[in-house]
Amino acid sequence: MKSEVFFTRFGAPHADDSILKRLSKMFDRAGAGGIIKENEMVAVKAHFGEEGNVSFVSPLYYRTVVDRIKACGGNPFLTDTNTLYVGERNNAVKHLNTALKHGFSFVSAGAPLVIADGLTGMDGVDVNISGTHIKKARVASAVYWASTMIVMSHCKGHMMTAMGGAIKNLGMGCTPRSGKQDQHSGNVPQYKTAACTGCGECVTWCNFDALKIVDGKVINDPAKCAGCGECVPACRFDAIESKWDTDLQKMNEKMAEYASAVMANKKGKAFFINFVLNITPECDCMPSSGSYLVPDIGILASFDPVAIDTASAELVNSAKVIKENVEKNEGYDMKHAEKDKFKMVHPHLNWRVQLEHAQKMGLGTMEYELIEVK
Repeated sequence: MKSEVFFTRFGAPHADDSILKRLSKMFDRAGAGGIIKENEMVAVKAHFGEEGNVSFVSPLYYRTVVDRIKACGGNPFLTDTNTLYVGERNNAVKHLNTALKHGFSFVSAGAPLVIADGLTGMDGVDVNISGTHIKKARVASAVYWASTMIVMSHCKGHMMTAMGGAIKNLGMGCTPRSGKQDQHSGNVPQYKTAACTGCGECVTWCNFDALKIVDGKVINDPAKCAGCGECVPACRFDAIESKWDTDLQKMNEKMAEYASAVMANKKGKAFFINFVLNITPECDCMPSSGSYLVPDIGILASFDPVAIDTASAELVNSAKVIKENVEKNEGYDMKHAEKDKFKMVHPHLNWRVQLEHAQKMGLGTMEYELIEVK
């Protein structure tokens, strides 16, 4: 059976129209208010963006959803988890300061901000699952204990999953740092000594003291490496790359299994909104924003995280690339430009892996019916 995925296009055909009004209309038409009970706590899963990034979802969209939750009687709060890598969001204090810098506050979003895994990223609840790789997953406390969850995800590329959407926002974004490390473990990057300039940028980005500069070249300690992969895009000289082997497929499958753990006590109590806007080659965890791959497409909404991610990816892949943005990047494989934008950017990755495994885990279906809201 196909899942319903609601869709509204970006832009306004006339002055009286607004995508914010259509987002509110889509929330109601999909029946999202039906999962919210009077006075219950509703976690609105957000991504506040790494400092320097400008492509994250605007607080204006969150405010629209927060207003609908309040109208339905719920008590919403915006939430995200601390990062595994060194940056401006690896503890709750830095994380909240970054959120404020990016315009997220009670005034702008209409709800308090809560870091779901606590001050240092250690607060979580263990959940038993029957995954291929994971039997016990740790879910961030505030996410676990919230009665209902609205997951708002930015659809874009990613250096280890090809695409990031609702599944990644669940599996990676709703787990404490130990859960993130569990998913990444085994993915030690490759270091190309000849290309290394010894600048040390990757060393400052590593949160595990796994990297150091010796004789002007980076050296990695595999015993300390968590496999988070954040050093890969941090290198401006392409001296570091992920290992394109079964480990990355395993990581994507682990992520889907963690997503199932997050959803274990949220069956019938979660709703998903994907923003297929500002579609960058990498995720919002980057301290910068790459050139957009395709024009803005719109916003999707569904009760099915697998269906909404499938629809989002297929809409991106059917769009025309912005030629002046993509043709200047020598790392893109342009033979995929017409049919698969994520493979164009990351030729060695397959975005379908996470969705196929999530479907196998019972999170939803890749079969969907797209319903346009005007």
